Amino acid sequence: MGATTKRHQCLIDCVVTDCYVYSPEDFYGGQKVKRVKTMRSLWDTGASTSLISNRVVDALGLRPIGKSYISSINQESDVRKAFLVHIGLPTGDIITDVVVTEIDSEDYDMVIGMDVISKGDFAITNKNEKTTFSFRIPSKEEIDFV
Repeated sequence: MGATTKRHQCLIDCVVTDCYVYSPEDFYGGQKVKRVKTMRSLWDTGASTSLISNRVVDALGLRPIGKSYISSINQESDVRKAFLVHIGLPTGDIITDVVVTEIDSEDYDMVIGMDVISKGDFAITNKNEKTTFSFRIPSKEEIDFV
């Protein structure tokens, strides 16, 4: 149960952190046997579920557990492969048994969606035109800016 804060010296247009993806088969009794560091994990409050790139799927040798439908503003619904993974957050926490959908992305290795974000407290501030992103898990209190 941890927290992370990332400070930027300017305004940013997206929140990106390092995370890890673990294959459930390679995660025995909490021992992390095999994992992939996702160098570019986008935190997306507009995504209802989390997504992983086909590079991560290949690196872990994941086998699909089913199919998922994804849609975005720019495209119609699409059927993609779904996978079961564990996600290691920059807080040090590991979220187990997350169903993720494979995406073709050159920009990001993973998209952290609301299925993960909603497990904690998520805040972005932009004081003095410097962005600070903070996340903690579990949620500890209501954040009210009024």
